[in-house]
Amino acid sequence: MCSSTSILALLLGLSQFCSAALLKIYANAAYDNSFGEVFEMVPNELTAAVGDVLEFHFTGPGLGVLGGNHSVAMGDFNSPCMPAREGFFSGYMGVNATSKEADQVFQVDVTNTDPMVFYCTQGRHCAMGMYGVVNGAGGQTRKAYKDKIPTTNLFAMAPDFVGGGTLLPNNATNILGPSIFDGAASPKSLSSTTALVFGLAAALMIAQ
Repeated sequence: MCSSTSILALLLGLSQFCSAALLKIYANAAYDNSFGEVFEMVPNELTAAVGDVLEFHFTGPGLGVLGGNHSVAMGDFNSPCMPAREGFFSGYMGVNATSKEADQVFQVDVTNTDPMVFYCTQGRHCAMGMYGVVNGAGGQTRKAYKDKIPTTNLFAMAPDFVGGGTLLPNNATNILGPSIFDGAASPKSLSSTTALVFGLAAALMIAQ
């Protein structure tokens, strides 16, 4: 028979899972009439907790932006636009000429709250601004990373592998219809299975 302590531990674990957030990040190349091409990650600074998921989207001409065959890789704060020794890489994500986003997204699980930088490995995109920081602190912030980029002519390097995350089919609405494009965190929904477990656990505690 389950003890109330073990049931409470189960409930706490489930509550942490259910409060996890899906953090959407967009690799985006816009065109500004005043400044020319603008390469960016949206958002480029965010806070994530253990259990959260970073979900990278790759935008295209269907949103009125430049198609760029973008990518995302985990970077090294000490070597701008260079890959971390052990990190993640999505590979290059082309977008059809009429699509708003690539047909796949790249998800990375957050396993710690250490500062982490990510960037696009395509050409000079990183040097021109397509990078971002999660949980920036101390000397590991987006500004500190920017200050280490010597020139916008710096070409990025890509890891020699694709991995460290999961490629998943993008929602068809994001590809063909209106894009969310807000970079906001959305809580994971409580599944019917999880709700059932909560109900059973509560019933067991009452029965004891």
